[in-house]
Amino acid sequence: MSNKFFKKSRLENIVITIISTFGSIVIALITAGFFKEWWDKRKEKSSRNKLIKQIEKDELIHFTLKEIKNQYHADRVSLIQFHNGGTFYTNSPMQKASMTFERSNDGLERMAPHLQNFFVSHYTAFIKSSIDGNMFYSDLDDIDDIATKALFRMSGTQAVAAVPIYDRLTQYGAPNGNLISLLIINWVFSEIPSDIIYEGNFSNDFKQQLHRDGQSIGNLLT
Repeated sequence: MSNKFFKKSRLENIVITIISTFGSIVIALITAGFFKEWWDKRKEKSSRNKLIKQIEKDELIHFTLKEIKNQYHADRVSLIQFHNGGTFYTNSPMQKASMTFERSNDGLERMAPHLQNFFVSHYTAFIKSSIDGNMFYSDLDDIDDIATKALFRMSGTQAVAAVPIYDRLTQYGAPNGNLISLLIINWVFSEIPSDIIYEGNFSNDFKQQLHRDGQSIGNLLT
């Protein structure tokens, strides 16, 4: 009798163990599915929030560029941003840049579609001149570098001013970090305002103010 009772108890224990194990597996699967669904929704929400924040930031940058364009009666104001562009066979990085923001007057062809993923080496003189604080030309004919002059002639520019933007900025855009962008102003068919011209060229007050404008945009980019 005791032997039968022992076998019965053992069988019951086995059944209970199987049921418990199966239940644990079911619960684990349900929990995993619930967690995955929760995690996917969380990621989707996070991605959506990031996108919304980026759109809001982009709109603010566009608004700032429009204000700069109107302030200086320019025909085009744009940003060129530096970015990674892959690697060469030697494993050295490709330094590239793209025009990412552009505000222009009616009747002007947009330049942004033509200036995407270009090699920095194509316009080294222009970039270096901007970094050195020398990219201020009230007359495009005064530019010595042929590639720089051709770049702006392509868009009908008659006068240009450009300043560097860094990820960390000090007074008037002096570098204290990494170069991330260039702020560029073009006058195509509009006259340069007389109050920013001194003895035939851009005044120092305008140059300093443009650096401050670049700093404001840099704060939005970073």
